Amino acid sequence: MTVILAVILGFTTPVYPGESIQSALDSSTSGDTVLVMPGIHYGNGVNLVTITGDHNGIVLLGDSLEPSSVILSGDSLSDSIIDMDCTTGGEIDTTMVISGFTFMEGNASLDAFGGAIHTKHCSPLIQYSGFVQCEADNGGAIYSWKGAPVIRYCSFQSNQCLSAGAAVYLYTSSATVIHSTFTDNVSWDDGGAVFCYHSSPVIFNCIFTGGYAHDDGGGVYCYALSHPEISFSTFFDNYAQNTGSAVYFRVSSSPELHHNIVTANSGPAFYIQDGGEPAFFYNCVWGNPDGNYGNLPDPTGTAGNISADPLLVENFYLSQTAAGQTFDSPCVNSGGGIPEDYDLSFTWTRTDSVPDSATVDMGYHHGPNTQWQSNPQGPENNPLRVYPNPTPGSVTVLLPDSGNYNLLEIYDLSGRRIFTDTLLDRSTEVDLTETGHSGIYLIRASGESGSLTGRITVLNR
Repeated sequence: MTVILAVILGFTTPVYPGESIQSALDSSTSGDTVLVMPGIHYGNGVNLVTITGDHNGIVLLGDSLEPSSVILSGDSLSDSIIDMDCTTGGEIDTTMVISGFTFMEGNASLDAFGGAIHTKHCSPLIQYSGFVQCEADNGGAIYSWKGAPVIRYCSFQSNQCLSAGAAVYLYTSSATVIHSTFTDNVSWDDGGAVFCYHSSPVIFNCIFTGGYAHDDGGGVYCYALSHPEISFSTFFDNYAQNTGSAVYFRVSSSPELHHNIVTANSGPAFYIQDGGEPAFFYNCVWGNPDGNYGNLPDPTGTAGNISADPLLVENFYLSQTAAGQTFDSPCVNSGGGIPEDYDLSFTWTRTDSVPDSATVDMGYHHGPNTQWQSNPQGPENNPLRVYPNPTPGSVTVLLPDSGNYNLLEIYDLSGRRIFTDTLLDRSTEVDLTETGHSGIYLIRASGESGSLTGRITVLNR
């Protein structure tokens, strides 16, 4: 049996530690993949990698399931690890993909912007990556000057800045920041995680915890006509030396905040200065010891806003009796609409990973199922065989000789099922030429004998 799933084919160039990622990029064209192999990749001089409009459409791929295995180091560099510049011509859009890396110790000491990645007039897709201990004057990990980058499924930990945006600084940028976590990032001025200057990003389904701002905005700082939409995010244990421990808005900034959980933040959680009309609906804001709404009308009791202990359990799940806890969080089934309305059908707030259903829950939603990501691939410990893997084209899915498995399913890493079919044979050929993206796909065979899982790495767009 043949299953059709497609990707546009191109060439794949592997790069091993000690080899030049830049040379591989420069010799690639749109539709190609530069596959950066596990290990630590160092550079000398200004940047490890410079990307221009000539590189648009190329996928720079590490390991999207284990980004910690592919490290791009800022050690010995005088500027950002990756510099991405379209100011002199060309275009970079989301067909330029950076996926599956850990950016470590980036330090933008030369131009002071973006310790790991500095984008100028660019809109790349940055995904499944970690940013650890990077620093700059502005944008400790990422600085986006104009453009509309998409940042998703990323983690930002222990980054810092001297001025603004310990993790991300957005300058006149229409960025999308989704399904990401911000942990223990430090700004010695403003914006313990994200700083927005005249920017209106979408910030969706993120965790902000342990952020510190020596001045204002322990989590997010909105400045100068910034109008972000911040939703389904959890702000916990952030600190601002002055005010706005969760979100601070200044100079006619009017964010829209909905379906967030904001608790245990030190310094008034929300604070407004110099005009602006923020909109709050379906938020749970409770237990911020220095105040929930500083210099703002308290919207609790209107537009679905509540103030009650959200009953968070470990790793920011919601307490739910159906999952074995004693009480139900007041944030369960307390939103506006259903999960499908917000593309959250395959995510969950429960400790047992049962997807959200009925009325949507407030706060951060987890997913996809991490047990799929950690399932080893190999005949000695997983009888589901997929080969060749990685692949730019077709693979063969081979079931064990015994057992009853009659359903084949393939998911992307967002948890969305992109294919299902009945299994008729022990050996099934799968054509991966129309999935649309390089990256990791999760495969499962199930039936009366239970389920077998594995993963497929697609190397080309």
